[in-house]
Amino acid sequence: MPPAQTLPSGADAHVVLAGLRFLVETPARLSGPERTALAALGATADTPPSGDDAIVVRIEASPPAWHEATARSDGPPAVLWADGCVRVQHSLMAAEIHPFERRVTLFREAERAWPLEVTLRVALAATLPGKGGLPLHAAGVVIAGSGLVFFGPSGAGKSTLAATSPFPVLSDEMVAVVPSSLVEPAGGGAFSLAPTGFWGELDGSGLRASVPLAALAELGKGEAFSLERLGRREALPRLIASTLVPPAPPLWGLALGVLGELVRRVPVYRMRWRPSEPPWDGLRERLTPH
Repeated sequence: MPPAQTLPSGADAHVVLAGLRFLVETPARLSGPERTALAALGATADTPPSGDDAIVVRIEASPPAWHEATARSDGPPAVLWADGCVRVQHSLMAAEIHPFERRVTLFREAERAWPLEVTLRVALAATLPGKGGLPLHAAGVVIAGSGLVFFGPSGAGKSTLAATSPFPVLSDEMVAVVPSSLVEPAGGGAFSLAPTGFWGELDGSGLRASVPLAALAELGKGEAFSLERLGRREALPRLIASTLVPPAPPLWGLALGVLGELVRRVPVYRMRWRPSEPPWDGLRERLTPH
């Protein structure tokens, strides 16, 4: 891999994740780890395009009042819905995400990369349903210009499958399904598969481009490769379990509408496979245009 790049020390950052623009602002300066993490997401210090559709992430010097009541914890941040916004709570950070107002605030006690990374990830997940999209706990692979989504719970084999791919990988952890108009104004199918920039076990050096979405497949282990088309009623709850929308009723109301449209427009399968026999030839034959 090429050496890690960073942003200029005094610059704000402009980054596009799954077709959504984020502008990270700070009254002081971004830390070195934050600049490196943003650069890995494709951020630049260039002047962003004109328009008022950017989601502004403001890093604050002082915490919100509720942060003092947050229990000290070395575990992962808690994500919840309170007072009309999504909160991300941890002993070392506090973020408020207002997905319908395109604004985010972040306070962090330590200038590490992860508070900003977590905030961007949750902000993306909270904003996508309002744009007609979904964040999925899934791997994304591109075969012959078509996007395939492989979803399932932790341990289902998303990273294992992605690591065997001879084709470009968008992520082994989190992808976005978005309206094609959000990333492909010129046309395409109803939905596109878009990279989020967030990865699991793989190194994160995959494809950054969005592609038309061809199919989604729930992963399962089996003695041999097989694909079974799922009906809409069976596919919907399985996809709900892999949808990364924060626990906010207004956001889930939107997400369920998108999920209903997704299973109506895009085929969903149950895929059986075993790591000793990667399924790529069968997938290319069954799920991509010829």
